[in-house]
Amino acid sequence: MITREIVKIPQQLVLILVLLAGFGCSTMEQSAIGPSDGIQSTAESIDGLLRLAQGRSGIEASALSIQAMELMLDDGQATRAGLIAAQIPNPGSLSGPYQFRYALIRAEIALHSQQSEAALTWLTGDLIGNLENLAQRVDDYYFLLASAYRANEKATEAINAYLQISHDSNQARDSGLVNTIWDSLIHLDEDSLSAFASSANSYESRGWIELAEVVRSNQSSIKRQLDAIKQWQRVWIRHSASTRLPQLLDDLLRVWEERPRHIALILPLQEIAGKAIQEGFFSAYYQALAISREVPRISIYDSSDVRIIFPIYDEAVASGADLIIGPLSKELVNQLQQLPELPVPTLALNYADDIQLRQTVLYQFGLAPEDEIAQAINLAWNAGHRNAAVITPQSENYLRLQSTFAELWSARGGNLVSQGTFSGDGDYVDVIKRLMAIDSSEARRDRLLDLLPRNAMEFTPRRRSDLDFIFLIANPRQGRQLKPTLAFYFAGNIPVYSLPSIYDGQENESENRDLDGIIFTVAPWVLDSSNPLKSEMSASLRQAQGALQRFRAMGIDCFRLYPRLKQLAEHQIDSFQGATGVLRLSPNQQIHRTLDVARFVNGIAIEIENHSNNRN
Repeated sequence: MITREIVKIPQQLVLILVLLAGFGCSTMEQSAIGPSDGIQSTAESIDGLLRLAQGRSGIEASALSIQAMELMLDDGQATRAGLIAAQIPNPGSLSGPYQFRYALIRAEIALHSQQSEAALTWLTGDLIGNLENLAQRVDDYYFLLASAYRANEKATEAINAYLQISHDSNQARDSGLVNTIWDSLIHLDEDSLSAFASSANSYESRGWIELAEVVRSNQSSIKRQLDAIKQWQRVWIRHSASTRLPQLLDDLLRVWEERPRHIALILPLQEIAGKAIQEGFFSAYYQALAISREVPRISIYDSSDVRIIFPIYDEAVASGADLIIGPLSKELVNQLQQLPELPVPTLALNYADDIQLRQTVLYQFGLAPEDEIAQAINLAWNAGHRNAAVITPQSENYLRLQSTFAELWSARGGNLVSQGTFSGDGDYVDVIKRLMAIDSSEARRDRLLDLLPRNAMEFTPRRRSDLDFIFLIANPRQGRQLKPTLAFYFAGNIPVYSLPSIYDGQENESENRDLDGIIFTVAPWVLDSSNPLKSEMSASLRQAQGALQRFRAMGIDCFRLYPRLKQLAEHQIDSFQGATGVLRLSPNQQIHRTLDVARFVNGIAIEIENHSNNRN
């Protein structure tokens, strides 16, 4: 709703309006109605204007109706205003100011009815006219225009419209213009922000872009963000946001000051996964230490042989920790989940089986393949695929993932037309032949050969034709066997989607050419070869591939998340760009990931545009 001063019209002034109407609509536009004794209620003012309109005709009646509709919208009566607006016979015959006001009314009604395209049509149509002659209402216009663009998911156009609003206007004060602009900016993806930057031609817009870029580029460290914001304020001293920062940025200092000062890390350090998480965690810790001495105290507890979580957890609490990270074992997380409440905030590194929210301070973060499967399904569905086949290893855990895919794909509305499992013991050919119904085609050939002379028939097997894509769960070695086998059996042109396990993070072009064409989700950490922290870790730590890389990335995210948990829980931010993906907190306090998407091209994993992921 746009912000107008709600006019309470005394009965005497209503009569004056009628007299003024006789002198033309332009006079009515310029007349000022101030407060007076005996002021009527809004409802009485609306009804009075409508009665007067009924007693007039043509342009005068329309002008009175427009004033009544504006009061209706201010009073939340959009539906009623819509009925009146439809009765205006010829809005194009009104004076310019009233044409403009009528267009704004229709746009606001359309937005109220979720008809955002119609709102844009009204706001960009012929009735708008020359804004230079409508100074008193220009801010209302741009606020509505920005709202319409946002509703149509045209973020950069919305920001440009917001930037036209005067920061001294009622709209700016009442809508929190600085906060609104910032909220729009931080929801732009990198490409959109770059495009917006290339078209920025004013001090205000360039300053906003610079602020967004410094905050985004320092997202891994709140301290770095605070320092970057202070530097921005020194440079952009005349910018509207310099003395009145967006609330989210103003709150950053409080978030930093309230961060945990003592973290207890509970990990199975005798296990490969636990050790890798520890390596990632402390790599991020020492990187933060190089920026500022303001890092938390860390206490480490080895849970390798722990079967009951409570003694080691209580020991960590007794040590004075104000945040606990861990445990990693699902069974131990299940035990914590059963408690009615926890004494300190806890970031568990797995997901409990019970998804019900029991404690307000238990957060759960893991590398759940269910997130990866759901994202692969989004990718395939958005590409127009509806009929799927799935191939997985034979073990129990992978069969569970196959069932998860089948359930999610069916719930999305897709069809699962074929399933296959492999042992890895040279059975890839048989698996693919069954999956593609090549074995059925060969059986038909054999039956025909029993009836016809062999020299009278040529045979080319045919694969099934009711298949849009294949969902593959495999490691790189298995994938290098399966993908060429698919091509050999006439399925080389069928899209293949896979999980992060298909890529071990190693640049091995010659071997990975056999994976060409496979589309897969991948942690940003694994794909990013230019990350300075990754280079440091590669030089100082043991070589890590595949799952170890992903667990290290998880450790990095654990450290970088520790001051952000309150931000996520209080909805100050709705996502965080982590090493494992874009992280979001669900209502049941589980942190879920959206990964990058890549495709093998000439043996190289190349990041591609991710249509399933609107990064924030």
